[in-house]
Amino acid sequence: MWMLSCALLCIGCNSYQDLGNEALHVGDYDRAIQKFSKALDEAPADRDARYGIALAYFGKAEAAEKIGQHSVELWTKTQTEFRILQKIDSSVAPAMYSTALFYLARAKIMDDSKAKVLGILNESIALDSTNYFSQNLKGLVLQGMGDTDEAQKIFMDILSKNPNFAPAYSNLGNLYWELGDIEDAWDIWSMGSIQFPQNSHLKRWTKIAEDSLKSSALEKDGLKP
Repeated sequence: MWMLSCALLCIGCNSYQDLGNEALHVGDYDRAIQKFSKALDEAPADRDARYGIALAYFGKAEAAEKIGQHSVELWTKTQTEFRILQKIDSSVAPAMYSTALFYLARAKIMDDSKAKVLGILNESIALDSTNYFSQNLKGLVLQGMGDTDEAQKIFMDILSKNPNFAPAYSNLGNLYWELGDIEDAWDIWSMGSIQFPQNSHLKRWTKIAEDSLKSSALEKDGLKP
C-alpha cells in the first residue's frame, strides 16, 4: 500500500512536470510556475522541476525587461530558484544563473542608484567569468563609488579579452573624460568607433574629444581668438 502511494505521488509529480514544460514551451510562465511548484511540493529536491521553475521565473522576468519593467521581485525569485538548484546540482546552467544575477543587480540599481550590488555582481562573475555585462556593471558601480583605478582596470580587462564588447569602449572613454584625460578618452572612443562604425554614442564623443584636443592645441599655439 505504501509503495502504491509513492508510485502515485511520482506519477503526479511527472505529470506536473510535463504540464510545466508544456506551459514553459509556449511562454505561459505563470502556469509553468504553478505546475512546477506542485511538482516541487511532492519532491523539493527534484532537479528537473527546480530547473523548470527557475527557467519559468527567468522567462517571466525577461519578458518584463523587454517592456521596460525591471522587476527586483521577479529577479529575486529567479535568483532564489537558481540558488537552490545549485545546491541540488551545481553543473546545471551556471551561465544562466550568472545572467539572472546581473539582471537582479541592474534592477536594484534602477530602483535605487545607491543599492549595494557588488556582492551580487561578484557572485555572477564567479559563476561565469565571461559575463562581461556583470563585469562592466561592476566597473560602473566602482566608478560611482570613486574607485576609478579599479573601474579602469575592469574596463581595460574586458577590452583585452573581448574587443567586441562595445559598452566598455564607451565607459572607459567616459571615465577618462571625467578625469580630464581628453587624449586617452579620444583614443578609446576612436578605437571603439572603428570597431563599431554605426555606434552613434562612440562616433559623437570621438568628435567631441577630437574638437577639444584641436581647441587645446590652438590655445597652446596662441592661435585661438
